[in-house]
Amino acid sequence: MDEGIRLGRVAGFPLSMHWSVLVILWLFAWSLASTLPELAPGYAGSTYWVAGACGAVVLMASLLAHELTHAVVASRAGIPVLGVRLWLFGGVARLGGDAKTPRTAFAIAASGPAMSLALAVLFGAAAAVLGTVGVSPLVVAVAAWLAGINLVLALFNLLPGAPLDGGRILRAILWRRHGDAARAAIGAARAGRVVAYVLIALGLLEFLAGAVVGGIWLVFIGWFLLTAARDEEMWTRTQQSLAGVTVADAMTPHPHTAPGWISVEDFIQRYVLGHRHSSYPVENPDGTIDGMITLQELRGVAPDRRAGTLVRDVAVPLRQVATAEPHEPITALLERLAPNGGRRALVVDGGRVVGIVTASDITRVIDVQNLAHPQFSR
Repeated sequence: MDEGIRLGRVAGFPLSMHWSVLVILWLFAWSLASTLPELAPGYAGSTYWVAGACGAVVLMASLLAHELTHAVVASRAGIPVLGVRLWLFGGVARLGGDAKTPRTAFAIAASGPAMSLALAVLFGAAAAVLGTVGVSPLVVAVAAWLAGINLVLALFNLLPGAPLDGGRILRAILWRRHGDAARAAIGAARAGRVVAYVLIALGLLEFLAGAVVGGIWLVFIGWFLLTAARDEEMWTRTQQSLAGVTVADAMTPHPHTAPGWISVEDFIQRYVLGHRHSSYPVENPDGTIDGMITLQELRGVAPDRRAGTLVRDVAVPLRQVATAEPHEPITALLERLAPNGGRRALVVDGGRVVGIVTASDITRVIDVQNLAHPQFSR
């Protein structure tokens, strides 16, 4: 998933939003506005839509609180938090590492559903109190709806299968029981596939029973969970196969550099056509590196502008390029690259660029490790 729209920082964590949040906001607003006439009759249609929109916004804030709770607990446990992202299925707290103990893993996983349950109780109590003091039935109905939806969110997330919070809890329990974090992660991912198949089957049954929209939505959620569970199991096996492999083992040493002061046209003719590489550190006249240029950036320059455009003008700035040290585990670099969909990193040693790691380098080392350790590729 891409970086999304950056919204600033909340509780000290970077917050971003995928465009699909607008879709889910509209769906929740429409659902609530369609339900309210039965719960609180006698209002104008526009009033129901305003109430529905307000309820949808508060629900998104509830989803944000759920993910922020994960982030806060992880941060207090010493795990870097790369950010919190809202998207179609609610949100995700992106962590820059794994819990060190089953107890910490359990606390991080359970904190999100606990927050949702607390919000369900809070909104439920608010609905009860507001109903007894004569507040508008419309407000009471919205509060009751928020209580119910937060309760559903908590219970759904407690289903015992990765990547749901319940799957993370199951992983922590299996980790504590067997003492093997990788085995526990694979077990939780396989449980997630079972949960996904059950949701898909229930969705198909709903569809055949006439609940078309609900059935399709349930199948869609099941399909997403199935894909995510498979990816999680594959990632765990990849981590197993790469145990002990360093960045230096995977990198291409002493990469060809691109002079930042020459034109894109000269660079293509004198460098790209004669080399097999697709990524080049961009060099300054004094020998320092200040960015990276790839075929993607070169393709973005129109042919009639190549002669008048310098390489450094279209290069990715160094601050936006992932970096690594030669002796750090390759799995640590992969964890940093994964959240942003990155495919390349510069390897720096003592302030000098000594190598580059590309997607093809990573694929090759994974293939080699799978040949050497076939038990991890099953």
